[in-house]
Amino acid sequence: MHSELAANLRALCMPGGRLSGSPNAEKATEFVADKLREYGLANVHFEPFEMISWQDRRTTVTLLDDPPRVLEGALALGNSLSTPPEGITAEVFDVGQGVEEDFAKHGPALAGKFALVREGDLHRSRKMAMAVEHGAVGLIQVSPLADLVRVGTCHPKPAPQPGVAVTGDDGKELAGRLERGETVRVNILIEADAWTGRPNNVVAELPGSGPLADELVIVCAHVDSWHLAEGALDNATGSSAILEVARALSGVDWRPRRTVRFVWFQGEEHGLHGSKAYAAAHLDEMDDIVAVVNVDMPGTPQKLASFGHPEIVEFLQSVRQDLAGLEIADEIADAHWTASDHAPFMKEGVCAVSLYGDLGPGVKYYHSTGDTYDQVNSRGTTQAAAALAVLVRRLADVPERPTVRLEPAEVKPNGEWW
Repeated sequence: MHSELAANLRALCMPGGRLSGSPNAEKATEFVADKLREYGLANVHFEPFEMISWQDRRTTVTLLDDPPRVLEGALALGNSLSTPPEGITAEVFDVGQGVEEDFAKHGPALAGKFALVREGDLHRSRKMAMAVEHGAVGLIQVSPLADLVRVGTCHPKPAPQPGVAVTGDDGKELAGRLERGETVRVNILIEADAWTGRPNNVVAELPGSGPLADELVIVCAHVDSWHLAEGALDNATGSSAILEVARALSGVDWRPRRTVRFVWFQGEEHGLHGSKAYAAAHLDEMDDIVAVVNVDMPGTPQKLASFGHPEIVEFLQSVRQDLAGLEIADEIADAHWTASDHAPFMKEGVCAVSLYGDLGPGVKYYHSTGDTYDQVNSRGTTQAAAALAVLVRRLADVPERPTVRLEPAEVKPNGEWW
C-alpha cells in the first residue's frame, strides 16, 4: 500500500530492531517526534527515564553427546547475564508446560538442573522465577515452531540464571529422550551486555477545550522492539497506527472536549519500564485519565476489550455500532492480562481499553528473526487506525465520563508484570 501509515511503518521497521537504549531506538523516537511536529500536534516532547538495557552477543547451547552437538538457532532470553566463559553444564529435567502445578509436582527434582518448559500458558518470567525457586540453574523454553525460536524477557532485571529458547524440533528431541529415561546434559554459554540506559518516551497532545479539558484520554503504543529483525508486528504496527490516529485527528477541524495525549513508550520489552516510569511521574493525573487506549500489535480489528471496568461496556457497545462496517464482534472482551503498557495504569485503577485484531499468518514471527515489514497486513493496520480514531474521538467528546477509577484493592490482575 502507498499511504502515510505504510510509509511510517516502513520507516520504523529498522534492520536490527529498536532495542531500548540502542541507537535505533533513539532514531525511532526522533522520527516519531518529527512526524508529530509535522502533523501539528501540541506539546511534542521527550520524557527520559532510566532503565537497565540488555542485549546478547552470543548464545551457544551444546547437547553433550558423544560427540557434542550445538543446537542451531538457540537464542538467549532477555535479561540473562553472561555465563562464566566455560558456560554452565547441567542435566535437563522436563517440567512440561511449566505452569504452577507442574513445578509443584516436579520441583524437588529440579535442583541443579535446567528446567525444560514449553512456550505459552504463563509468561516466561514466571516460569523462570519458579524454576529458580526450586533450585534450577536455568530455563530452556521450547518454541511451538519447528525451526524457529521466539525470545522475550525471562527476568525482571538482569540475573545470572541463563534462559534460552530452542526450536520446537530440538525441544521435541530433548523431551523424547528424557521420556525414554535417558540422561540429557547440555552446556549453555551466553555472552550478553547489560548497561544503564536513558531512553525517551515520546509525548504529544491534542489539547481539550471547555470544562472537560483537564480530563485525559491517553493513546499509547510501545516503539521499542527486540533486536532480531525489524520489530514490524511488535510493535511498529501499533506505533504507526497511533501515529496515523494523531495525523488524522489533528488534520480535521476538531477541538476535543478532553485532552488527547499520545505516548510512545520505550522499555516495554524489558519489563514495561517506560510506562512504569511514566505512570510514576504522572501519579497526580490518574484521577483525570478517562481511559488508556493501548495499541500493541493491533492487526485487522476484530474485538474491543476493557480491562476490568464493566462500567465502560455500554459505551464501547455504542462505539462498536459506529464501526459496523468493520464487523467488530458483538462481545466486549473482559481482559485482565498485564504484559503490556496498560498495566501500570490498570494497577492504579485507571480504565484501560484495547482493540484486538487478526495479525494473519505472520503472527508466528513476533519476537523472532522473521518479524519484518513483509509480514504485516498494512491494510488491516490501516483499518485498525481508522477504528482507533473513532474510539478516541468518542472518548474525548462523550459528555458524561464513561469510566470510574478503581481503588487498588478492586483491581484484579491476571499476569506476571505487575
